[in-house]
This record gives sequence, structure tokens and C-alpha cells, in this order.
Amino acid sequence: MAGTEVSTLDRCSGRQLKELLALAATDTKAPRDWLLEVGDLETMNDLLTEMCAGTEQSGSALLQAVCSPQTSVEVLTGVKSTAKRLSVAAEAPAQKAAATLLYHLAVAAALGHHAQNISSKNPVERLSLYQDLALDLCDDKLAAVFEKAIACMPPESR
Repeated sequence: MAGTEVSTLDRCSGRQLKELLALAATDTKAPRDWLLEVGDLETMNDLLTEMCAGTEQSGSALLQAVCSPQTSVEVLTGVKSTAKRLSVAAEAPAQKAAATLLYHLAVAAALGHHAQNISSKNPVERLSLYQDLALDLCDDKLAAVFEKAIACMPPESR
């Protein structure tokens, strides 16, 4: 229509609108969703690098491993173990969330890239979580790991 202004909001993706609405929320009692708050590569890299200081691990190498389809199942299993150790040693909620998200990224990457479950749990038990993360994470690279894992699950479970 001629003369109709297009709002900046009209050009936002669903994910961007959800983030804007979350910022505007006034319910201070609502629990913070730490996985989503740390769910971008830069924040994850910063938190993991901080947590890996003084160790042989590198936050950026861990993230590269879970995002790369070429990473072997053995390496992903090692990343999963590292994530467990980091989670136990975490000193702040954001660190705990970064370690937890890294754990799920490693498990999802093994499933999505190699069709192998490296967890003792059935992947279908995590389907709901992975669907939420694939939809809600603001980082497309991280969300893609969960999307690939979902695609490897039996169609009747999706």
C-alpha cells in the first residue's frame, strides 16, 4: 500500500521479537533462563574461556568442536566430559549454564552429525529441550546443532 509506513518491528524475526518482549517483561519473579542468556557464541566463548583458564582446554576450541560436523565422536565424548567437570566447578549461574549448554551441544552434535548417542539417556527424552533450544537460541550456529539432532530422531517422536 502506498503511504503505509513499515515498522522496524515488522522486519524482526520471531526470535528477535521474543527477545524484545522478554526485555520488556516486568515480572521480576520469573526465573531467568540461563541457557538462553548464555546461548550465543561470544558469550559462551567468554564464559568457557574464563572457566578453562589454567587448564589445557580452550573455550573457543570446545565451541568449534561442537559446531563442526567433522569433529569425531571420540572428541565430542571428551567435550561432554569436560562440560560435566566445568559444570561441577562453576562458580556462577551463567558459568553453570554455559557448561550445561556445552554438554547438550556435545550430545546433540554426536547425534546430529554422526547419528550416535553419547549419553546414557535416550535422545527422545531430550527432544523437547532440543526443540526449545533450536527455536529460542539467538545464535544460529548453536541452534543448528540442535536442529540437526532433532532431524536424526525418529519421525514419530517429533
